Amino acid sequence: MVAELYPRAEQLLSRLWEPLQQHHLFALAFILLSGYLLGRLARRAGMPEITGFILAGLFAGPNLGGVIKDQIAVDLQLLAEIALALIAFTVGSNVLRSTLARAGRAVAFLATGHVIGGLIFVTAGLTLAGLPFSVALVMGVLAGGSSPGTVVAVVQSVRARGPFVEHLFGVVAIATAFTITVFGIVLSFLPVFAQVEGAPPITLRAALTGAIGDIVLSLVVGVVAGIVLHLLMRRGADGGKTVIVTFAILLVATSLGLAYEFSTLLSNMALGIVYINLSGTPHKVMETIRSWSPPLYAVFFVLAGAKLDPAVLTDVAVLFYGLVYVAARIAGSYAGTSTATLVCDATPEIKRYMPLCLVPQAGVVLGLVLALEDAPIFELLPPPLSMALAQTVTITLLAVLIKEIVGPPISAFALKRGAITTEG
Repeated sequence: MVAELYPRAEQLLSRLWEPLQQHHLFALAFILLSGYLLGRLARRAGMPEITGFILAGLFAGPNLGGVIKDQIAVDLQLLAEIALALIAFTVGSNVLRSTLARAGRAVAFLATGHVIGGLIFVTAGLTLAGLPFSVALVMGVLAGGSSPGTVVAVVQSVRARGPFVEHLFGVVAIATAFTITVFGIVLSFLPVFAQVEGAPPITLRAALTGAIGDIVLSLVVGVVAGIVLHLLMRRGADGGKTVIVTFAILLVATSLGLAYEFSTLLSNMALGIVYINLSGTPHKVMETIRSWSPPLYAVFFVLAGAKLDPAVLTDVAVLFYGLVYVAARIAGSYAGTSTATLVCDATPEIKRYMPLCLVPQAGVVLGLVLALEDAPIFELLPPPLSMALAQTVTITLLAVLIKEIVGPPISAFALKRGAITTEG
């Protein structure tokens, strides 16, 4: 009797479950709840919520649990685009004119050292490890990006303040801007170094002109959008109007980038920089961003985790490349920022501990590498190089997961020694 009831119960559950799996609203609810639960577990384990979000996507994604179907994940990318806009805006909003006036030279040198150090070490390390040079170069550019959300969370958790924190926020913002800009330039140049027989010729001049044009257009859109947001918010608005206007401007800037194929990340970061420095009282807009960010960030990172195929964890090559990338990025950042302190005014604490605060990596870097999946560049490259370039998504996701686990404790350690803290 029991044996007969079991298959019937299984069939009934299957009939109830399968229609839900096909529904976007259920998938969205599952993403938020699973991200929330695993995010809490991650925090209790001393890790950031982002780690829990990525793990939730890994367990529920089409490659493992199957709760989040492939097509639904694609359809929900719209929310991921909005999350990326918020991330970029938040990064830009940390670049204050007063901070740059006080420590701009040191911040610029430190950010440049971090980006160049990561670029050289990661490109060289992955090339020696066996990746094609052009693909290793793309990974080297990605190494310059940091994790603004994680950095802010760690700073708040240890209650850090003072010049060290001001330098840290400036370095993260400028390094992110460098990464976004150089990433676009390098992608434009890749077809030049890998011409395919029968494909339209691409000259160095055309690639450079196109890359610079995209960057300029991104910055112009961001600056104009920032000015418009400032003008609309200048007379003040209640909470509801602030939400409407802020999101409308962000969505306009993002939709322009998607429609005309320029960097939405760069334009939204410029939007944040312009607005925060024009507005004397940006608190309402920033409170709006903070209140709406958590669910969108959860969707973004859970969907990012859903793209990670657990089978790659058994791929020795991917694991090897991921570990090389993590080690080379940390070493490159340390070498680059240490060199930068020789030519700028930086305290011993900044020299010793700043690179350790830059270990976490997520947010913008995930956005860049996931946007790479749909980039038209794959049609211009030979198949072997296209396959190797596509592999960067998996390697980066794996590396981000590693660094989001080990990075926050390292950053907290460095902040406790480099900055003024009031923990406990």
